[in-house]
Amino acid sequence: MSPKKRIHSDNQAPAQAAPVPSAELAVRALKFGTGPMSPAQKRFNQLLGQTETLAKKIEDIRQLADAHRLVAGRTLAPLEQERNALMRQMALWLDARLKRKGLSAKQKTMASEILCDLAGALASTGDEAMRDLYDRHSEMTLDEEEKADAADMKMFMEDVLGEKIGDDNADFESLDELMRASMARMQQKAADEEAAHASRQSKRKTSAAQLKSEAKTSAEFEDATGALRTIYRQLVSALHPDRESDPAEHLRKTALMKEANAAYEKRDLLGLLQLQLRAELMDASQLVGMAKEKLAALTALLKDRVKVLNDELFALEQQVMGEFDFPMFSTFSAAALRRHLKDSELNLHTEITLMKQDLAAVQDDARFKRWLREQHQARQDDFDPFGGFDASGPFHPFR
Repeated sequence: MSPKKRIHSDNQAPAQAAPVPSAELAVRALKFGTGPMSPAQKRFNQLLGQTETLAKKIEDIRQLADAHRLVAGRTLAPLEQERNALMRQMALWLDARLKRKGLSAKQKTMASEILCDLAGALASTGDEAMRDLYDRHSEMTLDEEEKADAADMKMFMEDVLGEKIGDDNADFESLDELMRASMARMQQKAADEEAAHASRQSKRKTSAAQLKSEAKTSAEFEDATGALRTIYRQLVSALHPDRESDPAEHLRKTALMKEANAAYEKRDLLGLLQLQLRAELMDASQLVGMAKEKLAALTALLKDRVKVLNDELFALEQQVMGEFDFPMFSTFSAAALRRHLKDSELNLHTEITLMKQDLAAVQDDARFKRWLREQHQARQDDFDPFGGFDASGPFHPFR
């Protein structure tokens, strides 16, 4: 492997290295060498390494999620379809059985509750026939229940926030709509509090040291913004597709300009520098000079970028864990994702086996009535005071 191209000191040129991809070259060329370094140079190197590590983690998770979707589609999707078909079969069987005589009022109530659990779970997947079946057997329709749940949650969130969410007469159609409104209100509240804090801080008498620090921070920000703007303008001037008559080159420059616009909006220093290298508007030696000349400005940009990447990584992990129904409080990793896939596959096989046993058991009326009692008891045992009954799990097998 070729040695990394580095800046060895302020007066020493970096050693020549074999060509490497531009995405790596920008990072390698910007790094200061292993010789004596100032604290500022060490901090710069540290931030540069963090941006590289975080960007790689984000890309690895995206690739892992894409691969997992393919595997889950091949293994879990057919099993989920089979499980849902069995749930549907049981719901329809219970509907037919409730139309016949021979059940007490209590047994009819227990059968209706189980039917609604099954139909409600299937309705959430878009099965409109199951939604209609639920509405026929429930005192409240699913739409009415969703509105009632949203109203209850609205009261809870207003207690947490200490203020109203929306107008007094505002009705939320679902929990998702309420949660979006709640998040927007919490973000607005946080912004208001931050603005109020900033206002109070501005009214306080500022010391000379604070003024000097604020002036330095402001100067660094302006310098960093100026550096970004300079790089971006160079890219726009060189890559603007309207100035290109060749169709193939027009397409290439259009794609590069989209990348440049996105990187500039995100204040992504490395992204812009990598585009400079790809467009051959800058070479490694010029990156060396920039790192020496604009150290404070580039350090400020990297510091901001590390924060953005950390937030992006956390949000991506939460999104992937939610998508694949990860257990709460679990730690995300490739190994954990593989284990979760195997566990989900095993659980689906178990559910399917138990459902088939239940469907066979309920055909005999005496055994069906015993099964109803066992199901009713199991539902009581599985009750969650925060989420109700778990309607997506397997039937408890008849014994």
